Amino acid sequence: MARKQKPVQNIPQAYIEEVEDIPEDEQMRLVEQSGVLRLPHKDESARKAGKQEEASLANEIFDTIILLIPFSCLYIGMDIMIKQQYAQHPGLKEEFGQLVNAFPIMALFIFYTNRYKNTIILQGAMTLASIAAGSHMIYLINKAPWGTVIRQCPPLGVIWVYTVVQLQLTYACVALLAVFGYVRYNALKVLF
Repeated sequence: MARKQKPVQNIPQAYIEEVEDIPEDEQMRLVEQSGVLRLPHKDESARKAGKQEEASLANEIFDTIILLIPFSCLYIGMDIMIKQQYAQHPGLKEEFGQLVNAFPIMALFIFYTNRYKNTIILQGAMTLASIAAGSHMIYLINKAPWGTVIRQCPPLGVIWVYTVVQLQLTYACVALLAVFGYVRYNALKVLF
């Protein structure tokens, strides 16, 4: 139940006399001066759209950097592991040189694929790229000479992992099942 409020009786009479009503024409002048009822001009809306585009580009660049860091680490990690597997011991300078060579290509690839990753065309293309990269990498590991494996497997592995990460779940499952089918059909080994 709502409470009934008691009338306020403690307001000093001097305060009540000071409060005046603002005339209606003065109220309208203040409202017009403040611009509360004005519609935004086309210039303002265009400026806001420009700011949104700048913010969108900044967000895309930030997303690219966020994805580039782990995939660069994955690239270096795969390169080191494959070279260790073939009893090669890469130096820091050699690994840094390879990362410097791969970094711009990875950055552009990640930027553009991340920008349009929700389009059906790119989802289809990345599904095919995932199938091709995964199948070719497993084939190389099983059949190619060690020099070819050392050169080609780290980039193929990064492309394969990146495409699976960026694909929608159904496309990723299709790509992984296709690679699994390729491995089974050709009797390739995944574990040695």
